[in-house]
Parts: sequence; structure tokens; C-alpha cells
Amino acid sequence: MLGEDLRIAGAQAAFDALATAGKGARVLEIDGAAVARIDAAGLQALAAALARLGAAGVDCRWRAVSPVLDAAARLAGLAPALSLA
Repeated sequence: MLGEDLRIAGAQAAFDALATAGKGARVLEIDGAAVARIDAAGLQALAAALARLGAAGVDCRWRAVSPVLDAAARLAGLAPALSLA
């Protein structure tokens, strides 16, 4: 579901894609295996989308997480917010 590049230029699109995919869902499975580049804006977009979906009662689960995504989330201290802890 998430693309290869999750930096500032694509952060809003990633947020919107997750919001759309989760609309009306009870469970949303997120595939982050392709993420090869990510920055703070991308991490913030993911955290905001997961928080919004969680508040709406959507159970977000990771199907796959790339090593780049995992390392960036841990370095930024966002692993718990992204349910990667």
C-alpha cells in the first residue's frame, strides 16, 4: 500500500491513501515493505493517519514493514505510535 518514497513530497498523499483505505473499515492491513526512503514528514503523516483511524475505531495492522521504515520510526521515537514496538 505504501510506496517506495515516503518523504515530504508524498506525505500528504500517503496520509490521504490511508484515510481513504480505512474509511468504513474495521481492520486495515498496511503494507510498508516497499518503503525505501522516509523523512520526518512521512513519519508524521503515518502517525497522524494511524491516530485518526484508531480514533475512528479502525484496527490498523502491519502486513510488512521495510527495514528503512522500522529504523526511521525507532530513531524518531515513533515506533510505539506506529504500533511497531
